[in-house]
Amino acid sequence: MRHREPYRMKFDPYTIKHLGLQMYSTLPSVIGELVANAWDANATKVRITVPEKRIDEGKSAIIIEDNGIGMSDEDARKKYFYVGRDRRQAERTDATPSPFRRKVMGRKGIGKFAAFGIAGEMEVESAQQSAICRFRMNYDELLGKETEREIAFPALNSTGQVSQGTRITLRRIRKFRNRAIAIQPLRRQLARRFTVIGNKDCFEVTINGESISPIDRDLRRLLDKDADGAPYLWEYENEEIELGTEWTVSGWIGALERTDTNLIDRGIALIARGKLVQEPFWFDASVGQQYALSYLIGELHVEFVDADEDTIGTSRNSLVWETEANAALKRWGQTQINKIARAWAERRRADNERRLEDNQLYGQFRQQAEDLGRGRALVLADKLVRQTIKNNPDAGVEGIQPMIQTALDFLQFDAFWEIVQDVTQAKVEDTGKLIALFREWQIVEAKELARVTEGRISTIAKFQALIDQDALEVPTLHAFLKEFPWVIDPRWTLIDDEVHYSDLLREKFPESDDVPESDRRIDFLCVRDPRNLVAVEIKRPSHRASIRDLNQIEDYVSFLRDQIQRTSDPDTRYASVVGYLMCGNTVDNYRMREKTKNLASVQIYVRMYRELLSQVKSMHSEFLQRYEQLQEAKRKAQTVMPRSASSLSSGI
Repeated sequence: MRHREPYRMKFDPYTIKHLGLQMYSTLPSVIGELVANAWDANATKVRITVPEKRIDEGKSAIIIEDNGIGMSDEDARKKYFYVGRDRRQAERTDATPSPFRRKVMGRKGIGKFAAFGIAGEMEVESAQQSAICRFRMNYDELLGKETEREIAFPALNSTGQVSQGTRITLRRIRKFRNRAIAIQPLRRQLARRFTVIGNKDCFEVTINGESISPIDRDLRRLLDKDADGAPYLWEYENEEIELGTEWTVSGWIGALERTDTNLIDRGIALIARGKLVQEPFWFDASVGQQYALSYLIGELHVEFVDADEDTIGTSRNSLVWETEANAALKRWGQTQINKIARAWAERRRADNERRLEDNQLYGQFRQQAEDLGRGRALVLADKLVRQTIKNNPDAGVEGIQPMIQTALDFLQFDAFWEIVQDVTQAKVEDTGKLIALFREWQIVEAKELARVTEGRISTIAKFQALIDQDALEVPTLHAFLKEFPWVIDPRWTLIDDEVHYSDLLREKFPESDDVPESDRRIDFLCVRDPRNLVAVEIKRPSHRASIRDLNQIEDYVSFLRDQIQRTSDPDTRYASVVGYLMCGNTVDNYRMREKTKNLASVQIYVRMYRELLSQVKSMHSEFLQRYEQLQEAKRKAQTVMPRSASSLSSGI
């Protein structure tokens, strides 16, 4: 074969780093850009091949191939290697060639660098009729040319595997080192990114030979249904978001049955030209029924955001909100989210009350209360249950069943009903706290409590020793707080290390070698509780925190919140990020006091070791006193309890 000139590209290495590593850090976003390119190439089939075993950085490869119009050698030189080429402007059309005349998805000419978000090397082979081009781009080589700002890629011979269309091979996969790629989540994420996948638009996409089907993106099947069987669904058909404009919205918003599913990202996805242009979000709405947001999902088509003016961010998965049209869209969305959150809460309350009447356990309690002549108990329980349902529409009848069961178990104890009456009058609204309070009556026994209490007293003594010794060993406090998280927050009984975000923090904020030993950070501890990512910055017990330390923990939390907003990986996405700075003391001045107060308002807290020690000691002292009171009340109730009632509590 005759010698051909290499392909040449002029570029800014920082632009490539920005457009690759920083903007496309997840597999769905990377593959999504390549699928969009196949759509723009009039492809009818896209075949994605992903390794099903653990990724080996040196051997594994991800392949995306399509049967589109392909790219000739001349196209590669004049179009592909022209960084930032706006296809719509250059070709004076926003549609693909016949026969499909599709609306073009691409615009900025930068999607070619998306692969570098997960891979170190990308090989492209493309055929347009008999004209073929093949070349290989290496990320490290690109960065090595930062001085020349120009690089040449050798023109490689054809492999003979591509007769029409384009084949892209990604190698040196960094993202999934030593672990396998989850295929099913990838299918769902791609399905939600594109509404054009399927027979209707002649665009088939397969992963490892299996087609992505409409059911992969049919999120409506997950919606909750009310007591009449109707889905929690709000639909829109060409709704004008601002009078006198052509800015219209179509689609739907709905409420999930439950929030503990990892199948999808919560929020409303925005679609234009059949492709996701805004990752799922809630329009930055601030609603009174904040818990409702975790139930809401949806898909809205907003074609006007990608019409004449380019209002989509560089990464093509978020909008630029400063434009007039997009600002109007956000205002409209916030209004809708507020309206839907209120409607959802009222509808759920009504449904829960209707379902309560059919609840078998509650019916059993009512019948037993009548049989025992405990009318007062029945009135109190009914008031408490209905008040809890009203104040916690997200809990549902199932969520308060433990409370009903406890009421049934202790129906005959006057002391128990005195507690219920106090709780009802105090208007305690947190279902979890109510159930936790009542559960004490079921599980508190002297022997077990003594064992638990002894263990915690021993832990407190160990914590005291660590403080007294100034925790000289680096991993000591890290390991201790991970094992006993209730020392930081009494609500935590078990938390898991979140290594992914810990590593991100260390990479983003490396500690300088010239930091004095007394000021050195002992360690990060990134952990997860049921909903949140918790970032703990651990200082020595002798350390006095300063403004610099507060700014540092604020930077860490801001960075993590940004990472979570940008990720579409359900395994590493959380509802929020909470920050803690652990230290011995703080500098005492007005700036520190004001800064500490401001950070607390955004869930970033300063915790001093002596305060934590006092807190856990007090907490357990009160717990033991309360236990003795309950035991005494229980003994008195059993002493005066009639024989018929005693038989009912034999299993307690």
